[in-house]
Amino acid sequence: MITESFDRELRVLEEALRRLNAEYDGFLYGTIAKPPISTRRHVEEMVRRLNASEDMAAADRYRFATLQGRFFSLTERWDRLQGEKEAGRRPGLYGHFRETAGSPSAAGPNAAAPASVQQERRGLPLPDTAVDPDRELFDRYVAAKKSRGEDVSGYRLEGFLEGLERERRKVRERLGNEDVLFDVTERDGRVRLVARKKPRSGE
Repeated sequence: MITESFDRELRVLEEALRRLNAEYDGFLYGTIAKPPISTRRHVEEMVRRLNASEDMAAADRYRFATLQGRFFSLTERWDRLQGEKEAGRRPGLYGHFRETAGSPSAAGPNAAAPASVQQERRGLPLPDTAVDPDRELFDRYVAAKKSRGEDVSGYRLEGFLEGLERERRKVRERLGNEDVLFDVTERDGRVRLVARKKPRSGE
């Protein structure tokens, strides 16, 4: 059946994306010498082929859109961290992990990265929505811990989001229901999340 076929292909794509992300982590943090270019091209081809499918059921289409959005989000992250690595810096500890106080034109710490035109140049469609700032925060937090050699195998997005929401409630209780933003920083040799009040419009 067509539905069974797409279910199998989507599971293959999900596993290929997980494997590609692991290969990029190995390259970015020192265990693999070269970026996994051929694996990435293979995943891009899978995304193109599935995106062109017209007889995909609605549930499968939703699963594919989720995987596609995840792929685009990871692609932007890989390219950004690879650029830092090629510039001779520790990936993830510069730019995104450095606090930028007093710069009114700087994007907020949870702001989604600008949409990349790289996928469009490769012939892939851009995602319809911006990267989820909480997912981006999770990626940055895990990347910072990896860069320090910490074991992050037990970290999961769902658990991170639950803990983040608990912290938001605690901070809001102290600040009187003010909106808060979280960022990733290093203090006393440890990777931490820090919270501050979200600036009001015009401040």
